[in-house]
Amino acid sequence: MTDTESGTGTGVGAAGLAERRGFGEAHFHQALGGGDVGCVGFGVGAVLLIPGIGILIGPYGPAATSVAIALLVLAVLLPVAALRYEAHRDGRIPRLHVYDGGIVLTGAAGATAHAWRDLRLTERSHTATYGQGGSQRRVERLELRDGDGRLLCSTGALDQKAVILRLAQAGGARLP
Repeated sequence: MTDTESGTGTGVGAAGLAERRGFGEAHFHQALGGGDVGCVGFGVGAVLLIPGIGILIGPYGPAATSVAIALLVLAVLLPVAALRYEAHRDGRIPRLHVYDGGIVLTGAAGATAHAWRDLRLTERSHTATYGQGGSQRRVERLELRDGDGRLLCSTGALDQKAVILRLAQAGGARLP
């Protein structure tokens, strides 16, 4: 049985939904995506500093000075805006909350609870090629699917996979 709750997708919604379902003790929660703009904001800000300072100290007229000041203002404001955006990302990024009795998935659309007995877990591994040199790396994922086989989420962190597998087995999930 799947239970849902609309809201902002915060941990408070997950805890309340897990408590209502009787899921017991919380073990961990994990962000299931990125979308972080912090580094981009700082990078663009740093890139704008160079021409801003160069134009400002160069032998250019008042129009160029205005452009330089605008670039310097942007160089300061972009990182501040990026930090502000990052501070409010919790409602946007989906999260997996793991409990004794099941999982709760939260995100912008709300929270969804799934008991272990309603889940099917599958371990997948494949080799991925990275970089120009073609370095290969083995990638292992643990996929959590609902009763209909729909992929709910996946994780690759070894310590978290071990906890999920232990709890899922105790809770009656279908394992490979």
